[in-house]
Parts: sequence; structure tokens; C-alpha cells
Amino acid sequence: MFHVLYRWQLKPGKEQDFQEGWSEVVHRNVNMYGALGSKLSKCSDGWWRSLSYWPSEGHWLKALRLDDSDQQARQKMMSAILVKEPPVTMTPVLDHVIASKVEHKDY
Repeated sequence: MFHVLYRWQLKPGKEQDFQEGWSEVVHRNVNMYGALGSKLSKCSDGWWRSLSYWPSEGHWLKALRLDDSDQQARQKMMSAILVKEPPVTMTPVLDHVIASKVEHKDY
């Protein structure tokens, strides 16, 4: 497993366009390039972050090399971005995330 963290600041009023483009890109990456999915978060510091899951670094690198610069989803997403940080790649070491829906007790 291989993870990639993306970070962006968005243009005011462009959040919906970004979310739509991001969702389309994630679905394309899953369906065409073997990605395992992604999570998008709006953070308290004003940044948006996405954690992308891949079977391997090779899968991610192969998807990066494909030319989709004219794809509408990517354009919609990119046009909403004010600031973009370079992606941070990660190799998981420990994972204690509960993958299935469980009923939580109040503590």
C-alpha cells in the first residue's frame, strides 16, 4: 500500500467546482489506474487536504505519466485552486483505522 497527501488552498466561491472535479478525478483513478480511493478534508487552517490510496508507488507514478491535461474534471479542479503544495508520498507503517461501520458507545 502507498499513500499520497495533497494540499490546496481554494479560490473563494470555487469549493463546489473543486469538489466535483476532485470526485471525478478520484473515480477515474480508481476505474482506470488502480487507485484504491481517496478522502478529501477541509481543514481548520483553511487548507483542503486529500489522502489518496494506491496499491503501490508504481501504480501512482504510472497514473502521473498519463496525459490528461485536457480532461474536463482536472481543469475544473485546477481552476479552483489558489495555492497548491507538492504532494507528500507515504509508506504506511501501522494502521489502526476501523474500515467497517461500527456502532460507537458514548464514553
